[in-house]
Amino acid sequence: MAERTGASNAPLLLQPLRWAAVLCVSGYYRLAYRIRGWGCLPHRRGATLVVANHQHEIEAPVIVADLALTSFSWREPIYTVSSQRMWEPGFLAERVPWLQFALRGVNLGSLFAAIGMQPIENGLHARPFASVAYSVYGRHGDLAVDAVFGDAALARLPRGARRLSDLFRARFFAAGRTTVTLSELREPHRSEALAATREQVEDDLHHFESLIRQGATIFLAPEGFYTGDGRMQRLRGAFARLAPAASVWMVGVSYDPFAERRLSMLYRLVRSRPRVAIEAQIKAARPVTTSALLGTWLHERAAPFSERGALDAITRQLAHLPPMLFVDPELRRDPLRRLRPALRRMTALGMLTERGGEYAPTGRNAHPQFPRTRDTIAYQFNFHAETLDGARRFAENGP
Repeated sequence: MAERTGASNAPLLLQPLRWAAVLCVSGYYRLAYRIRGWGCLPHRRGATLVVANHQHEIEAPVIVADLALTSFSWREPIYTVSSQRMWEPGFLAERVPWLQFALRGVNLGSLFAAIGMQPIENGLHARPFASVAYSVYGRHGDLAVDAVFGDAALARLPRGARRLSDLFRARFFAAGRTTVTLSELREPHRSEALAATREQVEDDLHHFESLIRQGATIFLAPEGFYTGDGRMQRLRGAFARLAPAASVWMVGVSYDPFAERRLSMLYRLVRSRPRVAIEAQIKAARPVTTSALLGTWLHERAAPFSERGALDAITRQLAHLPPMLFVDPELRRDPLRRLRPALRRMTALGMLTERGGEYAPTGRNAHPQFPRTRDTIAYQFNFHAETLDGARRFAENGP
C-alpha cells in the first residue's frame, strides 16, 4: 500500500521539505511552461475541496504549488488526490525521458507523501503492464508472463519478455508502460486484481474523508484521467463522497497550445454556486483562449485563408461570447498579437502550410504536448463547445 499522511497539519520536521518542494515545483513548471492563474483560496477556510477539469499531467503540481504560495498556510498542506501509479517504479522515468536510465527503478512515493500528495487507485479497469507486474510480483514472486496475462495481452508484449521482472528492465521499459485491461489477466490474478482494486478504492476514500473531517484542503481532478478529445469525462465517485462535507471551489483549466512555443496553461479559481451542476460550472470557469477560437473556426475547414480572414473570425467569436465567460486578457486586448504567433506555431507543427500570405490546413493536427490526441484542432473545437455549453447551463440555472 502506498504511503500516506494522516493529518490535516503536516509535521514540523517536514515543513522545510514541503516548502522546498513547492518552490522547486513552481519554479520548474514556470520555466518549462507559460503559467497564468487568477484567483486564490481564503487563508482561513476550513474543510475545502478544490476540483479541476483534467487535460494534462501538469495541472495538479502547478495548481497545488500556486495555491500553497497564494493561500499561504505554514502548517496546512494542500493535499492532492494523485494516481496510485506515482507510487510505483517507472512513473517519473516515463515523464522525464532524458533521465530514464536513472529513474526506471526509483519509487518516490515517500517524497510525494511528505509534500501532501496522497494516492488513490484510479486504474479501475486498465493499467500499464509494468504496474500489473509490480502488483503480482509483490504477491506471488517472479512468475512467467504467460501465467499472468491472457493471449491477447501476450501478443502485445515483445517475445523476449518472459517473466514479470523483464518488464522492469530497460530493454522492455516502453512495452511495460503500454496498457493492459484487468479482464485480460488469467485467473486467479484477474479476481485478485479486481478484489484488491475494490478494497483499495474504499480504503483510499475513507482516508480522504478523514482528512476532510479534520478540516483539510484537498485538490481533486474527479475525471480520473485527462481527456484525449477535449471533452470532459464523467466525474468519478470521489467527488460525490467528499463534496458534502466541504466548501467546494473550482479550477477551470485551459491550454493555449497554438499561441506560442512553450505550452501555455491558464487557470481560474472560483467558488462553486448552488443549483448548478458542478460540471457546467467548471466548463464555464475555463478561460477562453486563442487556440480555442482558432480551432473552432478551422474545424472541418479545408479552404485556404488569410491572416485577415482568421482575425475576422476570432473577432466575431469574441463579440458573441456569453458575458460571463472569462477571456484571456491578452487575447481580449489585442487579438492580432495573439493570432500571428499561433499561425506561425501551427505552420511549424505542420498543421498549416503558408504560401504568399495564404494559409492552408494540412489535416496533420497532432501536437507533441498532447501525445494521446490525434487531432488537436478537433480537441480545441470540442473544448470550446463545452465551455459555451457550460455558460448556457449556468445562465439557465444559476443566480
